Amino acid sequence: MPTVDVLLYLTETPSHAPVWWMEELYRPYGGEYRWTDGAALVELLDEAGIDVGVAHGSDLRRTTFHPSYPEEHEVYVPNDYTAAQCAAQPGRLYGVVCVDPLRDVREATAEIDRCVREYGFRMMKLLPTYHHHDPGDRRLAPVYEKCLELDIPIHTHTGFTPIVNAPMHHARPVLLDELGIRYRDLKVVVYLAFPYVDEGIAVVARHPNFYADLSYYAGGDPRELYQVLNKLRSLNALDRAVYGSDNNDKQKSGPGGVASGIFHSVNRVAERAGGPELTPDELEAIMGGTASRLLRIPDRNEDTGATAAG
Repeated sequence: MPTVDVLLYLTETPSHAPVWWMEELYRPYGGEYRWTDGAALVELLDEAGIDVGVAHGSDLRRTTFHPSYPEEHEVYVPNDYTAAQCAAQPGRLYGVVCVDPLRDVREATAEIDRCVREYGFRMMKLLPTYHHHDPGDRRLAPVYEKCLELDIPIHTHTGFTPIVNAPMHHARPVLLDELGIRYRDLKVVVYLAFPYVDEGIAVVARHPNFYADLSYYAGGDPRELYQVLNKLRSLNALDRAVYGSDNNDKQKSGPGGVASGIFHSVNRVAERAGGPELTPDELEAIMGGTASRLLRIPDRNEDTGATAAG
């Protein structure tokens, strides 16, 4: 099975996102940011020793705002750009369709369909915090039904964000519980993050088609990651934990190093704590086995003809 990073994002130039946005986004992590095209994301994958990444752009045109920069309000990385960057990195990058559902629900639904059928995108990105809506909003029903029809997962952000114009009351994982109740077959990948980690774990554990994206811990302390993995194990949800890096460039706490190194060090934490270690099979599943099955990502060693467009 290939190793898979489930959270990479493309932002190549200030035409994709204003500088103020990038500075605000990275302020808690030291303020240093880098622009990323497909080649830059593959460099990040290589640094971490990861085979494949799934990448998304963004469409925050409706909601981006900063009072000091009223003319610089659009954060927008088109899906066609994402498709081109992934196609230029065959077998290394796969696309994730990003839409603003409330900009135009019908148009968003058609765009999801187009990107999956035309480009082979593997997932849909949902950003309730940045788009200012409750994920259970009934107006989004056509979007969820389209994802069910196409059998693609939804990846959604929860928890902390440095962007002030992204209301955190939309970032509660418990708001996703309604989706799990209403759409029993909908696959949802939940980004677990402070301050709602336990809430996120509970929501993932409740719904068999929910998965836990652990990207928040990619730049952090392996002891915190180990605690989360143990909680997932205790609720019989460890097999739905997946690796991600959030671009592998945010050192949140603890020692530095590449994201994958944090994950591979949890057994040293377990040894010191006298707790259960991850088995090789469990670690392999987290680092790519689970995600590759969920996203239908082929093993490059077995299918050298596979491309990022599917």
